[in-house]
Amino acid sequence: MSSPHMNLRGLDSKSRIDVRERAAQYVKLASFMNADPDEIAFGPSTTGLLRTLTNSLRPNLNADSEIIVSVLCHEAGITAWVALAKSLGISIKWWVPAGGMGNNRDPKLTLESLRPLLSSKTRLVCCGHVSNITGTIEPIKEIAELVHTVPGALICVDGVAWAPHRPIDVRKLNVDFYVFSWYKVFGPHIAQIYARRNVQQRYLTSLNHYFLDSSSLAVKLGLGNSCIELEHALVPIINYLVDEVGWDSIVAYEEVITRYLLDYLTANPDLYTVYGSRTSDPKTRVALISFSVNGLTSDKVANEIHEKSNCRLLTGDCWSPRTVHDILGLADDGIIRTSLTHYNTLDEMKIFTKKLDQVVHALRQ
Repeated sequence: MSSPHMNLRGLDSKSRIDVRERAAQYVKLASFMNADPDEIAFGPSTTGLLRTLTNSLRPNLNADSEIIVSVLCHEAGITAWVALAKSLGISIKWWVPAGGMGNNRDPKLTLESLRPLLSSKTRLVCCGHVSNITGTIEPIKEIAELVHTVPGALICVDGVAWAPHRPIDVRKLNVDFYVFSWYKVFGPHIAQIYARRNVQQRYLTSLNHYFLDSSSLAVKLGLGNSCIELEHALVPIINYLVDEVGWDSIVAYEEVITRYLLDYLTANPDLYTVYGSRTSDPKTRVALISFSVNGLTSDKVANEIHEKSNCRLLTGDCWSPRTVHDILGLADDGIIRTSLTHYNTLDEMKIFTKKLDQVVHALRQ
């Protein structure tokens, strides 16, 4: 798992063994995305890695270029591209989901809404694999196929909300860039990015020292060495998710607890508004459910839940203000988000829905 640009000269025999072992672990980390070791790099966060990626792409873009950005992105998947566009005078085209802006309760990215935005000047399309507000799974493979019909156009995917719930397969998706944060996947505060090998060679400029071999992404984007200790801590997580629990089991189980919560919320439309798909179908959504309580502020409801139970919720825009305010059409109060995962139990869902029901009825009196 050693960074390709570490100074390895003059090492003793024990250190060389450690380097070989770490190199093997780097293969393991790449396999989590179905990538090769020279196609991945690490950084402190998805936000930071995307900003680094824009700096590497910059020399191959100009004012005639166009970048398409989904309005449904977490702001981490927007800020870097907006800054790049501003610095180069690039035109950004905003990809609005089906259903349009404002009061859109179930926004989804579609090929039909993307196709009119594409042109011969398109150089990059940026979107999320899953909305961190609605939990909706976007058709990334089909989106990538459409993007690649434009010569020279690339696709960059933010997979932060996907990674805790589903396996990542960059080969199957046929994407050019893919990034996610390990601290959303039960790990330490480190993030991982993928860049397709031939895309690296053609479009990325190394940000590193001139004397280093920049044939790998870790050299192109890695400014100094990434945190070896944090990288090392990722291998047991992969073993746990892939080998011990298994993704099929995770997907099947999360569908059960998602269905229970959705059934309660959708059975009470006078009390709750659900955002995103109302179905628990694992092909449609992940176990992330956002809703609001009709007639009550999200903060007030969540605060009562926190005071009266061990359940924990998020409220507001969850760093996706464009989705919450511009697409869903909600005020500053925003949504209540429940972020379920495979270690949550059905009993916990029963406890939460019972407490939520009690709190809502008490506050509405």
